[in-house]
Amino acid sequence: MRQMATTVAILSVLWGTAWAGTRDDALAGIGRCGSIADDRTWLNCVYGAVQPMRKQLGLPPAPASQTNLVPAVSATPSLIAGTGVHSANQAKRRNGFVSYLFGGNVLVTAIPLTSYRFDSHGWFTLTLANGQVWKQIDGSQLAHWDRPASQYTATISKGAVGSFNLSINNESTHYKVRRDH
Repeated sequence: MRQMATTVAILSVLWGTAWAGTRDDALAGIGRCGSIADDRTWLNCVYGAVQPMRKQLGLPPAPASQTNLVPAVSATPSLIAGTGVHSANQAKRRNGFVSYLFGGNVLVTAIPLTSYRFDSHGWFTLTLANGQVWKQIDGSQLAHWDRPASQYTATISKGAVGSFNLSINNESTHYKVRRDH
């Protein structure tokens, strides 16, 4: 009897952990949909983001037109089997106080620009394909872009102490930026 109670307890913990992981994955996807400006597109993204829970519950899959709207977490080698999704444990390790101090979380990966402009000081303001607008806040690195906006892609990650870093076309130059609402 004691052995059966132990087995039931272990299975309950494992089931709860698996359930939390699926919920965490769905909630993380919904959070990434927050970068989409258009309400209808955002809602379709949310429907696509809950795909992990749909799969776990045995429901029909969301259409690709919805799941493809969910922004990828990152394009780094730490991705699981190249799916574009980090495990819940990887995401948890990058969150919290240490992440705030040192940064590193990728928010947007290789998303095309729709426009950019420079002010009189040479600092840029750019608009991403998802509708986000980002402004340069530090002039230590000045951009010298001269091609159409559609030929550039932006990757934005959290920097140290709540700042944000932007790189263009995965180049090594990082620009300090802030979101412009």
